[in-house]
Amino acid sequence: MNFIACDLETTGLDPVNDKIIEIAMVKVVDGQITDTFSTLVNPKCKIPLKIKRLTGITDEQLAASPTMDQVTPLVFDFMEQCPLLGHNINFDHSFLSAKIGHLPFTQCIDTLEMARLIMPAVPGYSLSNLVQSLQLAQKPLHRALDDALAATALYFALLDMAKNLKLDVLLQLLPLLQHGNSPLAPIVESIIKDKIKTMPGERIKGIPIKEPIYAGYSAKEDIPDIHDQTQYQLDYLLGPRSPLGRLMPNYQFRKEQIKMAGVVAETLTKQKILLVEAGTGTGKSIAYLLPALLWALQHEQRAIIATNTINLQEQIWHKDIPLLRSLLELPFQAALLKGRSNYICLRRFINFITHAAGITASEAMLVARILVWLQHTDSGDKSELNLFGPDNETWMQLCSESDTCLGNACRWCNQYCFVTRARRNAENAHLVIINHSLLFADIVSEVNILPNHGALVMDEAHNIEETAAKHMGKKVSRSQILQWLTITGKNIKKLNELAPPQDGRRWLETIKKVEETRHMLITNINSFFYLFIQTIHKYNHNQGHYQIKVRLHRETELMDEFEAEYQNLLYRMRDFIVKLRNLADWLEIWTVTNNAWEDKLQDIIISITSGNDYLANLDFILKSPEENYVCWVEAPNLSVLERESYQCTLHATPIDISAILHEKLFNKPKAIILTSATLTVNKKFDHFIKQCGLNRLPDSAIQQIIADSPFNYDQQCLLCVARDFPNIGEISAGDYLTTLINTIYELSVATGGRTLVLFTSHKLLRDTYHKIKPLLDEVDICVLGQSIDGGRTKLVNEFHQNQRSVLFGAFSFWEGIDIPGDALVNVIIVKLPFAPPDDPVLEARNERIAALGQNSFYGLSLPNAVIRFKQGFGRLIRSEQDRGAVVVLDKRIIEKRYGKIFLNSLPVKSHLRGNINEITQKLTVWLG
Repeated sequence: MNFIACDLETTGLDPVNDKIIEIAMVKVVDGQITDTFSTLVNPKCKIPLKIKRLTGITDEQLAASPTMDQVTPLVFDFMEQCPLLGHNINFDHSFLSAKIGHLPFTQCIDTLEMARLIMPAVPGYSLSNLVQSLQLAQKPLHRALDDALAATALYFALLDMAKNLKLDVLLQLLPLLQHGNSPLAPIVESIIKDKIKTMPGERIKGIPIKEPIYAGYSAKEDIPDIHDQTQYQLDYLLGPRSPLGRLMPNYQFRKEQIKMAGVVAETLTKQKILLVEAGTGTGKSIAYLLPALLWALQHEQRAIIATNTINLQEQIWHKDIPLLRSLLELPFQAALLKGRSNYICLRRFINFITHAAGITASEAMLVARILVWLQHTDSGDKSELNLFGPDNETWMQLCSESDTCLGNACRWCNQYCFVTRARRNAENAHLVIINHSLLFADIVSEVNILPNHGALVMDEAHNIEETAAKHMGKKVSRSQILQWLTITGKNIKKLNELAPPQDGRRWLETIKKVEETRHMLITNINSFFYLFIQTIHKYNHNQGHYQIKVRLHRETELMDEFEAEYQNLLYRMRDFIVKLRNLADWLEIWTVTNNAWEDKLQDIIISITSGNDYLANLDFILKSPEENYVCWVEAPNLSVLERESYQCTLHATPIDISAILHEKLFNKPKAIILTSATLTVNKKFDHFIKQCGLNRLPDSAIQQIIADSPFNYDQQCLLCVARDFPNIGEISAGDYLTTLINTIYELSVATGGRTLVLFTSHKLLRDTYHKIKPLLDEVDICVLGQSIDGGRTKLVNEFHQNQRSVLFGAFSFWEGIDIPGDALVNVIIVKLPFAPPDDPVLEARNERIAALGQNSFYGLSLPNAVIRFKQGFGRLIRSEQDRGAVVVLDKRIIEKRYGKIFLNSLPVKSHLRGNINEITQKLTVWLG
């Protein structure tokens, strides 16, 4: 095959306004590289610091290079009438078209699209990740020629992988790629023709799926008796001479880890409840996993391990469980279990692919990826697919649903079903790893989701109240309802694919009326939310920059103003659901004599169930709320109402979940371990105990320990409080912003970047970012802003790789990010992390506390802020080698009486109070 591979380096992402600074092309004829072209291009402007960092190209190099006008004739001479290939090639093509004009290329072949198809489950699709994953010799270096050569090598590697796909897979892929208008279709078609020539007798099976592999579960007698055997005692396994020393290169004995493990083991034996605050570096996960596993093996029981974040769940599954296998050398079983909608339903997938005529191009491309993925996956878990954007909407048409699961009547159930496999694995496991969401889904469900278990460990337990409230509350959004109607519309369209056995004209008229009702409902939904948001803003002025949170049912005038439009919406939704029910009645009759209608019936039933759920949630939220619920809305700024994709979400959140947690979770005959690095406030568990309803249990049922961090914080961490930094309100908003910018600038220059700045306001973060960025660019320090330069994972990786960087993050950055080593030496906390006083849920909870005659600030607002503050402080020291400073720019921590509670909750014994100049000088000396 002949093609030209291309890569560009540019000053930005806009092909009209940004400039090309480097062009490279690689000419391939009959599969061989025959020529290359590469040149820098003078953009006649300075290039951004991020681009300099990324490419290594300097302004001086570019100033000595030819301009775009001078380069264009050379590019034209190199180009030919053939395909243009590259990684995310549409980006390069758009720049070339904008700068050069007409291009002779016949089509664009994107190695990014090809990799997503052929390698659907790799963690990342950057050129460097793919080259590393495939162990290709050519290394991309963010220089144009290196990247063009890497894209060429990647293409040939992917082409070889495509040739190794089975013929029946390729035959299913081809029409999907054609439907998706993919340039990869001719490539697959050529591979099919070659395969048919070389293997004319290959048997075609239909839609191929990997044969399941079941683990050979050991019988109970295969697990040796580990009672009283030294090699299975915690003192030996975690002691100074632990066998972990040969398994972990940097293993160090930690007395707090063995202390925690011992108390966990005692709790499991006595079937009590244990609260453990385990400081950073304790080795917390092994300290509960090891005794939980040993207990499960000894007692032929099962322990559930629940985490709040995906990162910790993956660490346990991919790192800790394999480590325990090597440590114990016992044939124990562990299982990872997720909610049903995380798994693909083979019946729904095959129905979807069999009736692919009505799907969109993007849906066709996702289904093609899934088809290839099904040749490799053993889990059927969507997390392997790295879905984003509209892919998630399509997934909802393919995933397992309890309402339409046929159970044993499904032909895929016993052997192939991924939900059945996951649950079977969990039922045969000693340890089952889940997340908090699945735990609370099980608690509120009428049927058991989790297998029986004698012990539960909840890590990241400081999030219990938030996660429980989410699952025990209700939520409905404009986008959810519109997505439901979009999917339902596709399901209705599928009904035309089969000829009805009777009353054909009446059937078609019924379908037509249902479709007309659906379109009217879409209009009603948009009208309702448009008026609803306008009314919200009418009664709530200037409460937010990008969105506002407003409590409902306080102003009767607000509710009355959109009541007529709301009742109209309810009428239309009910009418539509009734019409769907009429369709289902027809389909139920026809299914008796023709199974071909079964899948279509199940799709309509899903639509009816979802519609009834949305209807019930809307009614629950917008009518007078129940006593223990606060109803509220997240509404966008009025300026976005003209966009089709604006978001508006209605919520009903439980105000007090302590009684529910007591009844449904803690008042059960099982051992429960609740642990986190941040459970205490002022070294006490009182707030957590009250929050979770544990105060309803006798004191003898609960044990509490604090396992201190092994780190020497007084030697590793310098805590500074800026006593000259003004509080908001003491000066104007403009002066406050200027002071903040100057302070962050001085501290960042003193540390050479390597700084994380934690904000409590996205608006303040953005305002600071845009004004400080050019200042720090001038001193070669790169600023990375949350939701400006990317998401959390991308920004943390970029920050880690580029030392002279400053990372700006809001609430999601206060916990769960791990940046050990010299990449991070300074954490700046702009404000104490109190939740906004007008937050609807906090406001309702404060009112409930005040009604009981208690102080809501000390009872709720302050403890929550202290927990968040401890999380933010904990971002700095992640290992015994780390060293750095935390600078607090909120002098309330030393001026207000409650400030001592913040300070006493930290692991440092002393702190520096000084002005910014003194702190900057001390930082310079401290970091040496």
